[in-house]
Amino acid sequence: MAITTTDPRTPFLTVAQAADELAVTQRFIRKLIADGQLRAVKVGARVVRIRRTDLEDLLRPARTVPQRGRR
Repeated sequence: MAITTTDPRTPFLTVAQAADELAVTQRFIRKLIADGQLRAVKVGARVVRIRRTDLEDLLRPARTVPQRGRR
């Protein structure tokens, strides 16, 4: 899961880089953008960039369910 830029903390990511960071498909990232769950900006007619901070904001702790006593 490495970013292909020279600076690993670049403020903007491509869809491919964002997908790589989260270990998901580019299609899933595009769905999150289309559904309004992940903010993205357009640069020109077709280029989409995602702010690293917006990608990090998408992540939230998983809710854990206490397990009942296992035997």
